[in-house]
Amino acid sequence: MAKGRLGSGVLHRQPAPAYVLAGRLRVSMNHLGRQIRRRDPSDLTIAKLSALATVVQSGPLSVGQLAELEGLPSPAATRLADKLEEAGLIERRANPEDRRGIHLVAAPSGVELLERRAQVGTNWLAERLACLSESDRRALERAVAVLESLAAERPGGEANKGGSGVPRGRGGRRALKGASR
Repeated sequence: MAKGRLGSGVLHRQPAPAYVLAGRLRVSMNHLGRQIRRRDPSDLTIAKLSALATVVQSGPLSVGQLAELEGLPSPAATRLADKLEEAGLIERRANPEDRRGIHLVAAPSGVELLERRAQVGTNWLAERLACLSESDRRALERAVAVLESLAAERPGGEANKGGSGVPRGRGGRRALKGASR
């Protein structure tokens, strides 16, 4: 926790060291994500939701492109695409520019699932934010702008050019906004 110091009879808070702040932020984001996931209308894993979101936002994509955007080896991206296709959430279509290739394209049910999931999570969070004071909401708005900037960076400090600007988790995989199971 940040320690205060006295000056002119007023307690001033010193900023927490970056490591301490990072730990608190990570734990808070995990707890908030878990609360949002409890309201998730789907039963997809984080990996499936992330891959689906990538296809919806960046498609049509080859399996190789999906693997690159998700930070996965090609066999893992192929398995994810297979499972999403089996669930009717994406479709494989012939690549018009290369008869040997296929494109992954979002199915209407995949788009609807992501929209419904986002709406449920956003509504729940908006209810909580409405209870905050105006000054807390302004502070949170400034903090979100900083978090969005951090999320747009890739390891090594370069801007995230692919995908949706969603932060990358372990192994370079994207952590979908409003994370899921």
